[in-house]
Amino acid sequence: RQRQMCIRDRNLYLVGLMNTADRSLAMVDYALRRRFAFVDLIPGFDTDEFREYMSDKQAESEFVEELISRMCILNEKISADSTNLGKGFCIGHSFFCAVPNGTVPDSTWYKRVIKSEIEPLVRAYYFDDEKQAASLVDALLQDI
Repeated sequence: RQRQMCIRDRNLYLVGLMNTADRSLAMVDYALRRRFAFVDLIPGFDTDEFREYMSDKQAESEFVEELISRMCILNEKISADSTNLGKGFCIGHSFFCAVPNGTVPDSTWYKRVIKSEIEPLVRAYYFDDEKQAASLVDALLQDI
C-alpha cells in the first residue's frame, strides 16, 4: 500500500542537484526526468553577481576579468568537444566562491584553486589525451 505525502505550503520548494556529467547515473537520471521538472544551471562567471562577489572579497577588477576570461575560454573548449564532453561538462564558478575569510582573491589564490580543483577535473575529462589536458591547464596558469 503506497502512502502519499501532501505538502500544503506553496512557499516550500524542494531542490535536488544532480551532476548529469556523471555517466554512471544515467539510469537514475532517466527515472528522475520522468518524475520531476529540471532546470539546467550554467556557469556564472560572466555575471554581475560573480563580479560583485569577487569585489566584496576585495579582488582587483583586472584580476577578476582575467579569471573570467580564462574560465570562459576553457568552458568554450569543453562545450565544443561534442565527441567526449559538451556543455554539461562545463566548469562552474562555485570553485571560486569558497574564499576563506581574510583571504583576498589574487593570483596565488587562483593558482591554488586551479592546481587543487580545476586541474584534476580537466585531467579526468581528458584522461585519454594527456597533451590536451596539459595544454588547457597551462593556459589557465600562464602569466597570471
